[in-house]
Amino acid sequence: MDTVVRAVTLNIWGRGSVWWRRLPLVRAELARLTPDIVGLQEVWRKGSRCQAEQIADALGYHVTYAPAATRRNRAVQGNALLSREPVTRYEVLPLPTPAGVEPRSVLRAEVGSTTVLVTHLTWEWEHTQIRQRQVRSLAELASGSERRDVVVLADLNAAPDTEEIRWLTGRLTDAWASAGAGPGHTFTPANGFARKDREPARRIDFVLTDGLRAERAELAFTTPVRTGRRTVWPSDHFGVVCDLTSQPRPL
Repeated sequence: MDTVVRAVTLNIWGRGSVWWRRLPLVRAELARLTPDIVGLQEVWRKGSRCQAEQIADALGYHVTYAPAATRRNRAVQGNALLSREPVTRYEVLPLPTPAGVEPRSVLRAEVGSTTVLVTHLTWEWEHTQIRQRQVRSLAELASGSERRDVVVLADLNAAPDTEEIRWLTGRLTDAWASAGAGPGHTFTPANGFARKDREPARRIDFVLTDGLRAERAELAFTTPVRTGRRTVWPSDHFGVVCDLTSQPRPL
């Protein structure tokens, strides 16, 4: 019987809006989904404590944090992996980012027989040339995991029809394209926190695989709650949850 790995990706929007109001919603959705691996982007850390650890409290996950950019107040923004199994090895690698553009990094971690890459590409629309270099670096890291299954959990900040994503999905399998239904928009005016940016609905958050087949892909973290006079979503992004099974590799 094939082993099923449930993977989730979510950009948690750092400390945007009121984090302490959003935190219980993120935790509750993870408790409902019970994923094996969770990739988080825009995760802040100051001192010895990060938002990923706050999320993982009482949920039983191992936390691996990867810094990307440091602010003047010494707060760090980066990516994180929550995993049911302990990480046996990991590294934090910079993505190609020119001077004057916020640094980006990739967390590359080994969890059981799977290599997991968590990342967040440069966000500005006009920086497609930068993202094109970044996806090539990402693909190179994925291809370096010979004979291991690979899962990429990422906010790629570009839609499926852009040049950079078409290039990347020519080398890695897009789980939503294989097993999702509908457009799968993850940054959309349907989310009240994203609506204020007045941007078109796009699918920019991805689960990509090599050696694993997507059996199901759905949006997650889509349900807001009313707290007093405010409607609160878990993040300004919707997340993606996928069930993945192993495939025989050619000898």
